[in-house]
Amino acid sequence: MLPINDLPSPEANKIRIACAYLFSPEHTKDKQFLMNLRFDTVKAAFAEKAKRYHPDLHSQESPEMVERRKDRFIMVRESYEILKNYMLPEAKAPSVGGKPRHTIIAVGGAKGGIGKSILSANLAVSLSQVGYRTVLIDLDLGGANLHLYLGETTLPYTLSDFLSQRTAKLEEIMVTTKYGPKLIGGDSSRLGAANIDFVLKLKLLRSIRMIDADFVILDLGGDTSYNVIDFFLLADHGFVLTTCDPTSYLEAYNFIKVSLLRKLNRLFGVESTLGVEKDPLLKELIEEITLSKNGKRVKTIDQLIERVGRECPRHQSFIRDVVSKFRPLLLINMVESISDAIAPAKRIQEVARKMLSIHVEHSGTLLYQPEIKWSARDLMPVVVKSPGGYLSTFITQLIANIA
Repeated sequence: MLPINDLPSPEANKIRIACAYLFSPEHTKDKQFLMNLRFDTVKAAFAEKAKRYHPDLHSQESPEMVERRKDRFIMVRESYEILKNYMLPEAKAPSVGGKPRHTIIAVGGAKGGIGKSILSANLAVSLSQVGYRTVLIDLDLGGANLHLYLGETTLPYTLSDFLSQRTAKLEEIMVTTKYGPKLIGGDSSRLGAANIDFVLKLKLLRSIRMIDADFVILDLGGDTSYNVIDFFLLADHGFVLTTCDPTSYLEAYNFIKVSLLRKLNRLFGVESTLGVEKDPLLKELIEEITLSKNGKRVKTIDQLIERVGRECPRHQSFIRDVVSKFRPLLLINMVESISDAIAPAKRIQEVARKMLSIHVEHSGTLLYQPEIKWSARDLMPVVVKSPGGYLSTFITQLIANIA
């Protein structure tokens, strides 16, 4: 909410001008609107205006029109910053049954070097900057380097301390970084660091659920191992990164497919939180359909649902509901122009719809920016080094859609 009545006239006028750019001149005359304005409403308005005016999103237009959009975008961005400085995000809902309620975001993709750690680090810093208690976890267990993107060259504790029971709680190995978010770092220097066993993984999954924070961000490894997929499935929002390189977006689709099959296979696993009746016939049928090597494997999820309808009819609607709620978010990174991402995104969406019966939302396209690539070398998050830059604007839009 805006303290419009408690501010001196020059500051109140500054707020009204900012609201005119983000909303409309009429809204600035509505005192009730200004007094009751919520932070999430401001973020949503900025995201909408950024899409409309950001020059990089309209590069196909005439140079004159691009320049006009750029000028307008600068005013929109400055207006957002003004309002943000006078507001704090609304408090999250209180915990229920003693369990902290938070939002878990996973950043995955079946290849290395596509920007997962850079996005995770800058997303965490951006969330911290607007007042959210944010914890970032490096779950790239075989190649942990997330701390470098937060300006940390060494860590006093890592996940190895927790998994080896040298510490009892995840909170004990959290490091408060200089840029805001708390970090739970990985340790890829230990032999077999990526190969944690099932019991340790369950312990880690349970502990992540219990972290007391507003947002928990999981930076995942670049493969489709069970460990990586299970961490991805833990999330409320799962981002799948890819580039326009054919091998990358084919692997992105494969990551999505394996994740859905794993979700179905673990419906009745000990880690499942669905609280559904564990029907052994349905469990056996799903395992046979999705894991069988003797020719009984179905080709599409629709065929799986049809077979469940024939052999376990009372569970067909349940399986259909599980599939429909699996909604991975696709991000295409390091493209030369926005138009380059259209074909790969459509290809993934079409195949996912046909073969998996799911909708893959294309949540954004990130242009190649040298400053992003150099962030590990600089030991500084890009959103800190260039607070009004391209990546900062891009992440602000992501936050507006999920926060």
